[in-house]
Amino acid sequence: MTEPGEMREYSGAALSSFVVGLSEHQAVVDKLLAESGVDRIDPEAWYELEWAFDLFDKIERELGRAAVIKVGRSMVETAVYPPEIDSAQKILSSVGYWWALNARGPDIGTMTCEWEDEHHAVIECTAYRARCTLVIGILEGACMRYGISPLVEHGPGSCIQQQTGPMCVYRVSW
Repeated sequence: MTEPGEMREYSGAALSSFVVGLSEHQAVVDKLLAESGVDRIDPEAWYELEWAFDLFDKIERELGRAAVIKVGRSMVETAVYPPEIDSAQKILSSVGYWWALNARGPDIGTMTCEWEDEHHAVIECTAYRARCTLVIGILEGACMRYGISPLVEHGPGSCIQQQTGPMCVYRVSW
């Protein structure tokens, strides 16, 4: 039996907001959830991270990359943040904190933000099984929440999702 803290888990609240963001594709989502052995996501529960990210993969295969990016944007738009998070710079600087709130267990990785200047950030993501499309959507949504239309570029080379390296690097600029 797995002891508490030994399993990687993903927040039902985050997973639920992902599913809600796909409401226009509810029939597809319901089918994929049923195939995965779940009829609904409980926002109070924690789910095995492998299971959750497998679901993200299935949704991306079924609905496409643009749908997952759109959901990443909407997850940020609908989330509640403390009052001190009042700019794109502050929300991007805190991406690691938000990852840590929504994923738990051993070796879940991190997300860090370094600023080149006030309009250029580099996000390094070692988050376990990160989904590039979802991260891009989240980074876009973080900026759009504060009226900024960013350019989010995935760096060349290393990519967790493509299994070509231990991290993804994203450059966010506006």
